[in-house]
Amino acid sequence: MKSLALLSQKGGVGKTSIAVNLAVHLAKEGKNVCLLDSDFHGPSLITFFKPSGGTRWINEYLLGNEDELTNCLEIVSNHNNFDTPLPGKLFIGFADPTAESIQNIIRIDQTAAIKMLQQLMRLKKRIKDPPFEIEYLIIDCSPGTGYFTVNTMLVADSNLFVIKLNNGDIYGTSQMIAGLWRQLQVEPLILANQIPEKIITDLERQAEIQALIESKFKSAIGEDVARVLGWIPTDLQLQDLEFEEAVKTLKGEDANRTIFTYSQPDHIFSTTLVNIIDRLFGK
Repeated sequence: MKSLALLSQKGGVGKTSIAVNLAVHLAKEGKNVCLLDSDFHGPSLITFFKPSGGTRWINEYLLGNEDELTNCLEIVSNHNNFDTPLPGKLFIGFADPTAESIQNIIRIDQTAAIKMLQQLMRLKKRIKDPPFEIEYLIIDCSPGTGYFTVNTMLVADSNLFVIKLNNGDIYGTSQMIAGLWRQLQVEPLILANQIPEKIITDLERQAEIQALIESKFKSAIGEDVARVLGWIPTDLQLQDLEFEEAVKTLKGEDANRTIFTYSQPDHIFSTTLVNIIDRLFGK
């Protein structure tokens, strides 16, 4: 089983969308996948999939309030997002989005954080066996460097930092990685998201920007350990779809965010993301 944590210095960089699109593509290819929402400060997997009433939140398992993992992982391979069931199994651990739960997570102490780490390690071991038989574990983390972000980095095989190319995020992420490197010695992968499509197709410009990013992170960390995997493009079609779904939500209508690797596999977002999967998981 291979595992990947998606991290960011701040919210709104698109890491949840990347996590969902990765998970669905792998399940579409016949792989068994577990996708965990550990962004306990702002759970958002529920904006792609609506959990059934019988599933318990993954928070409860990690905090030790629920012993049976099968009660906290919901299989969504046959979700109404899909015209036909996915060939592979896709399990999701949904995080509790209520204000009370978010406040509880914010207030956890080091003792509770250690217990959550032990439970996460237990989960990782358990999902290798039936009924899960997971081949890929993908964890969507909270922004910043909270207890559970550190826990996840200790457990995951690969740690991917999603950034947007603006001054605030580049500076903040480089400082975040520098601090985590000194503490954990875990090598980071860097993925720039929401890049204008014309930049993606200009290879000379791409190489120039990649070198600049790597130089910036090397300067902040003090060592040459951050690896830039590439760029995920955006275009007007993607932005328009996201906007229209948000308007539906405002109107109180049913809305499902687009999973491009399923519904539009030939879109540049999908093809670019699929092309870096092997490098994401260390192949």
